[in-house]
Amino acid sequence: MSQIADYFAGLDIWGWLEILAMIVGFYYVLLEIRKTKLLWYVCIVTSILNMFVYQHHSYLSMTFIQFYYILTSVYGIWSYRKLDEEADAEYGADTVESGDKVAIKRFDWKVGLITVAVAVAVYFALVPFLLNYAAQHPDSVKFASQPYWDAFVAVGSMVGTFFLSKSYMCQWYIWIALDILTVGLFIYSGMYWMAILYVSYIIMSCFGIRNWRRKGVYVD
Repeated sequence: MSQIADYFAGLDIWGWLEILAMIVGFYYVLLEIRKTKLLWYVCIVTSILNMFVYQHHSYLSMTFIQFYYILTSVYGIWSYRKLDEEADAEYGADTVESGDKVAIKRFDWKVGLITVAVAVAVYFALVPFLLNYAAQHPDSVKFASQPYWDAFVAVGSMVGTFFLSKSYMCQWYIWIALDILTVGLFIYSGMYWMAILYVSYIIMSCFGIRNWRRKGVYVD
């Protein structure tokens, strides 16, 4: 117990901020499983916290991607409200709000292919910038391939968040793959609280798939 107390007593502001980001992030995924509009408001708070955490650990693309999450959250609020109204009209009033149904959409391959094409373009535009930054600030980069993985996770997260805003089931599988990779990156970087958070994300994503499959109703 004394070692635990000493650990928390020795935390600086960044350590406490990481713990706070972990707690809010955990709540965010709980809301994602239930698929409520509140998740997008919590996403905004999570993005602001993560912005500082990632910047402190020199994950630049994952820092800047938080601005994208905030913008997507605004779209997500509107998209979920519209989808819930359509689900209520088809399956009965308040069915979505009560949690009896989860309104989802069938995957649109055209949207999916365009999204992936944009993601690939963003990745190859982002990597040279990160490599240049790493060359100018070698002390801030913890391992040689960090810029590549930083860009990959950030761009993959863009795709996952956009698919979540579109209510596509496949977004869960994207998050599981990204979270497994991110856990390794955070452990290597000493971001242990964030690593714990992303392990919980993997577990909770499995529950999210189960919940969306059981209660999901397609609204196209």
